[in-house]
Amino acid sequence: MTQETQMETINLSTDVLVVGAGMTGVKAASEIAASGYRVVLIDAGAGLGMAAGPSVADLDGEEQATLEALLETVNGSEMIEVMTGTRMDGAAGVPGDFRVWLSGNDDIVEKNVGAIVVASELVACPLNEAYGLNLSDTVVSQSQLEAALRENPSAFSGKSVAFMVGLAQDGNPLVLERVLKSVLAVENMVDTSAYVFAGDLKVAEDGLERLYLECRDKGAMYFKLNEIPAVTQEGRSLSITYDDPVLQRKVQLVPDVIVVEEAIGADQVNAALAEMLNIDVGSMGFLQTDNVHRYPVSTNREGIFVVGGSRRVKKRYGALMDVQNAAIRVRSLLGDGTITVPANKAVLDTGKCTFCLTCLRCCPHGAIDWSADNKPVISAVACQGCGICAAECPMDAIQIGDFNDAEMIDRVTQSAANTTEGSPTIVAFCCQNSGLEAARMAESFGMPLPKGLKTVAVPCAGKVDIGYVMHALAEGADGVVIMACHNGNCKSEKGSLYASWRAANAKGMLEAIGIEENRICFATTASNMGADFSGILMEMEKTLTGK
Repeated sequence: MTQETQMETINLSTDVLVVGAGMTGVKAASEIAASGYRVVLIDAGAGLGMAAGPSVADLDGEEQATLEALLETVNGSEMIEVMTGTRMDGAAGVPGDFRVWLSGNDDIVEKNVGAIVVASELVACPLNEAYGLNLSDTVVSQSQLEAALRENPSAFSGKSVAFMVGLAQDGNPLVLERVLKSVLAVENMVDTSAYVFAGDLKVAEDGLERLYLECRDKGAMYFKLNEIPAVTQEGRSLSITYDDPVLQRKVQLVPDVIVVEEAIGADQVNAALAEMLNIDVGSMGFLQTDNVHRYPVSTNREGIFVVGGSRRVKKRYGALMDVQNAAIRVRSLLGDGTITVPANKAVLDTGKCTFCLTCLRCCPHGAIDWSADNKPVISAVACQGCGICAAECPMDAIQIGDFNDAEMIDRVTQSAANTTEGSPTIVAFCCQNSGLEAARMAESFGMPLPKGLKTVAVPCAGKVDIGYVMHALAEGADGVVIMACHNGNCKSEKGSLYASWRAANAKGMLEAIGIEENRICFATTASNMGADFSGILMEMEKTLTGK
């Protein structure tokens, strides 16, 4: 008879901190406040909406109008506390009870919030040096051009303007859109010509190919090159020399202005925020790893969300979609200020605990805090029940709900003892996020599986203790397979890594006592890879039988 899980209700702070007051951050504050939560909106800059980040030339003023409407909403809201000239200096705690320290105006303020939304903006860096150019009146960056167009739509009338894009860096749809919007603006001026020197033109984005063709129909000239052309800059005089593939000779163009592309990347503030918030940093300094379980706006820590330029190079509409998703996640977490969770999600026996800090160091979700009397405290809200801490604890002082050691050993014993005549018994520890689903797929589609296969579900491969593996072999299993997620797609980030280390250690232990190490297999799979699961298990059976 299944024992009913006891539940506990935990009170949460419903205030929310939004870090970054560019357009994305202002929108996030507005959306979250509209859900009934008080918001603290901070930015190191001097005013709201000023850190707008790279966008596209706002020729019709639509984005500016949207921003002005948002600013009016935020400034008029009693639910939003705006703190400009303020940065976050520290953070601690867990979801529903984060403590953050904010510094500004020679003062440090402590706030208690239930969730944190990071909305740092993208930053742009002109690549003029890659083209051997210095910024000047005649050599401008993409951002400088856009600023000039906003101030005076006819700023380049009567001039020839050459754009450099996709030659100093890999093509990027956002970079290209900014260029094409500017090209179109230039072509709409009187007696003005636009020339585009490009590497790969990445038009795989809504409307980009149409925009490319519109610019061409307006008269823009495109030159597809394989390398950066020779560019000379002597005072205000410019020249571009390139190999024309049609004329089969070098051609020289003397433009009035050269516009150099910009690299778009993450704000350097992300590194400091990641360290304070204990969240993982992905590629190129963004605050989200390429883990399918993190999309669209999650981090490795519950209650900390990332939107817009803090997580990816995104166009403005994509950043605002992130805001909608973050607002949904905040509402789901904070609700009415209480949350009900299993009381035995992760139970710590302080009598066994020696305060070695192993659990604190290995928890991928920042779910373990430290109490005033130097005892670890596991947050039932932050804990995702992966079991990595339980398997790593040298004193077995942590137990995970329905996957506690006593129940796991019992399941392993039953699986190992339940033999099938004529077939080797294989106990497969299957992560419930990948291997277990792949096993069900293989069975549903009638794929070949060993007759002696016994699956044991685990919340994450990181929960598989060496003791479970050895117990399975001691109880009669011929082989053990640990089925984990692919590295980088583990829901617990590092569960697969810990499982692979333990499998290697277990193999070494077998070899030390004279038993073939190939009786233990570590493999990775995904939930939709039933065929791979079948192949791995059939190969294991072949290894054990020698056939």
